[in-house]
Amino acid sequence: MERFLLKYWWCFPLLLFGMMVGLILFFVSVPTIWETIVFILFLLTLIAIAASWVVLLSHQKWWKSIVSFLVSGFVICLLGLPLMLAEQTGPDGFGKNHPIPEGLDYSLPLKINYNLAQDYWYPEADIDSLNKNTYLQIWGDCGVYRYDFYYDDLPGGEIFLRCYEASENIPLSKSRIYNNTRIRIDPVCHFSKLVDKQRFVISEGDYADYYAARIEVWYRHGITGKEQKLLEKVYRVEGYMR
Repeated sequence: MERFLLKYWWCFPLLLFGMMVGLILFFVSVPTIWETIVFILFLLTLIAIAASWVVLLSHQKWWKSIVSFLVSGFVICLLGLPLMLAEQTGPDGFGKNHPIPEGLDYSLPLKINYNLAQDYWYPEADIDSLNKNTYLQIWGDCGVYRYDFYYDDLPGGEIFLRCYEASENIPLSKSRIYNNTRIRIDPVCHFSKLVDKQRFVISEGDYADYYAARIEVWYRHGITGKEQKLLEKVYRVEGYMR
């Protein structure tokens, strides 16, 4: 191990740079299992750098020790601030400032089960073609959601979501949700599943900072561009803050 550290000491500051860039990218995106993996690799890199310093100093490799220390320190100073800003933005208080009105009827997003063999597993939802309240189904938590949508008799066009805070009609993540939820559909003349587990993110609020959101399903005609609201449903949601 000492021979390896003596020979490849220069790799660890470069690896530290890559790990910190990776952490920043993950912190500003949706959370995935890869975020945990990169964070573990980042910690292992710090341990390897410290071990290489010990080995270099014990073998009196002074200039290599100094270069490794200075480069590592420069990387930490250069990327430490954006990493802290990405990680510690903190709660924005949106949910606390917009409590769910007493007596409001709302639905809860369905829970996603995690299965190593199947990756994420979505339990079957109860769909009734005679009950419009079942046409829209939302899965997820922590501000990261997916939706299914069922409908009938539509010309070709686009389906997309618009979301609003339920009590004050404040638009939620307007452009982001629109871009993430747009789905082009072919003409249908019978009750069909038009959208399948399309992902979207609500940024306002923080984990467990619940508030009520009105989620609207909109349709845009493929030829005329005319828009029509097909359905709306109120859900208890929480925001994704990083």
